Amino acid sequence: MILKRRLILLFLAVLVMTSPSEKVRAHEGLAWLSRAVGSARVTAHMIREDEETLLMDGVLHFAYPEGFQVQYLSQEGPVTITACEGLIEVRQGSDVQYSAERYWLFDDFANYIIAFAEYANMPMKWSGTDEVAGYRTKRYVSQEDPELVLWFHEESGVPFLIRQGKKNLVSVLSFVLDPEKSGNMVSVELELLFARERALLKLDRTSQGWVPVRLIVQEPLGEVHIQFSDWSFDERWALGPFEQLAAIRELNDLFFTYFDQGNWEAALQTAQDLVAVAPQFWHAYLYRAFVYERMDNYLGAVENYQQVLMRQPNNHLALNNLAYHYLLKEVNIAKAVEMAERAVELERKAIYLDTLGYGYYLVGRLEEAKQLLEEALEKAPEEAIEEIRGHLSLVVEALGEQQ
Repeated sequence: MILKRRLILLFLAVLVMTSPSEKVRAHEGLAWLSRAVGSARVTAHMIREDEETLLMDGVLHFAYPEGFQVQYLSQEGPVTITACEGLIEVRQGSDVQYSAERYWLFDDFANYIIAFAEYANMPMKWSGTDEVAGYRTKRYVSQEDPELVLWFHEESGVPFLIRQGKKNLVSVLSFVLDPEKSGNMVSVELELLFARERALLKLDRTSQGWVPVRLIVQEPLGEVHIQFSDWSFDERWALGPFEQLAAIRELNDLFFTYFDQGNWEAALQTAQDLVAVAPQFWHAYLYRAFVYERMDNYLGAVENYQQVLMRQPNNHLALNNLAYHYLLKEVNIAKAVEMAERAVELERKAIYLDTLGYGYYLVGRLEEAKQLLEEALEKAPEEAIEEIRGHLSLVVEALGEQQ
């Protein structure tokens, strides 16, 4: 049985900032986010009990709110990972891979550092003054949510406390004063409680305002320590890497629009455009195979499933679908059975069990075929039951003839 699976590319969760004229700014110290483009040297370690493991040593770039890029050196050579529009591109030498998976460093930066800066720069109104951690602070209330209250240290402009109702989202843990300027802070550490995991964020005061220098995320498997240094900010990225990824995402969405409409010619042309834009985007070959199946073009479907497997040898969807095409034509049966076995080994889905069961039927392994098809029936979605029952009937009939 053939499965046609839509690959859903998830967008990165980003929030668009309003312009300064639409808000009351409590301070300018965290306004670097509005400059859109930034980069820093980044080093990350996982610390678990007494063991410390290096996760990353490279350069991080971000273009708010478009995406992220990190460059680092691995044992195999330079690696560049770029994320935009929910799509990840990994370049290592001449090899390029794409996926819809998320990358932990980008998620941590967005979920903690950017989210914190957005709290500090949201539209708000002044509400009074209070003392927090022994220092005078200005109290502001969110213009959109009266339950969201922020207290900014008067001199530094850093949020000492952010509270949603009775829950603390951000609170100051410690700070360092400038020995040469009485009352001026040069460093502050904050506890962040608004994301999935608790985190600690250290900010240092520089000529560019307050910038992140350390983020500690308390993950279930241990603490992730991320150090930032050598920050720089700009209004734009002269050679931004996101244009191609944005084009891929646009064509990807357009393909599924045409495919859902049953417009096979337009869907095929869009898949071919995807190949032209990004030859290593293996999903495009999968899309072409889907369309060729709908157009009853056996050779076109087979060729494109082969292209997928050249780039993704363990793609269980392509393994299963190509195997089933071979079995239906009763060609390359031994190879088809081998591919179907590999697909089931990778993921024991009902439709994969059906393909393998049908393959075993064709080569005379009837008892094994019967067991697989019975298991497939137990797991099968409603739309697959009729075809699986048909294959099982063939096996039962063959077993009866043998007996």
